[in-house]
Amino acid sequence: DRLGGRAAFERKYAPGSTFKTVTAAALLANGLSPDSTVECPASYQIPFNRSISNYHNEDHGTVTLRQAFALSCNTTFARLTVERLNGDTLVDQARAFGFGVQGESAGTSTCGSLGRPANQDALAEDSFGQGTVEATPLCMALVAAAVESGEWRPARPLADEAPQGELPQSVPLPSNVAEGLRSLMSAVTIDGTAAGSDLPQGTAGKTGTAEDYRGGQDHAWFIGYRGDLAFAVFVEHGGTGRGAAVPVAARFLRAL
Repeated sequence: DRLGGRAAFERKYAPGSTFKTVTAAALLANGLSPDSTVECPASYQIPFNRSISNYHNEDHGTVTLRQAFALSCNTTFARLTVERLNGDTLVDQARAFGFGVQGESAGTSTCGSLGRPANQDALAEDSFGQGTVEATPLCMALVAAAVESGEWRPARPLADEAPQGELPQSVPLPSNVAEGLRSLMSAVTIDGTAAGSDLPQGTAGKTGTAEDYRGGQDHAWFIGYRGDLAFAVFVEHGGTGRGAAVPVAARFLRAL
């Protein structure tokens, strides 16, 4: 941890596209499958609202949900969230992954937070980890761990630390959601944004490039798992997840 202090456990950042893992869970729970056909245009115009663009305005046309996740299509997730979900659905799904909601009672969560979307613009932005969504690196490692194990579990204190109150209850994922997310995260490293890297075989994950709301360089993310080990790599102001975070994860996993 080079962030200093306990920042990896306590400091929150926009998780960028790694949050699509949470949004994908909501979509899978609401009728979609990894093989569902979706659109990934260069831009998506929210009806009577703003336009959402892909990174570098990439247009991938008609793809499966698995491919849209692997290619990290902002437009796909914005459109599906606006058309199939709503603010309460996304908030409830995020809460199942340890996220509290801003403005609610203290102690709801120290993992991540998001505001209840006030309109479709806010809902779309939150769907791909921008807007009001914030998470600690530890929080996003727990998201990856939940996909691998099929159950979200809170982080336990280190052996020499006293617990701060009771830990939240574990939350099981529906079997189709867990299986679907594993398929999506495997595709990221096979033929998606983390493909062709030095990651060891069997690694599954999700890249993220998150805008810094203070105006600095983008933050780089890569969350994932291999075997029973889950991880989150976060590089503050590192640029893209592919360029900065994936190589760190590869060195880490190959050194084990």
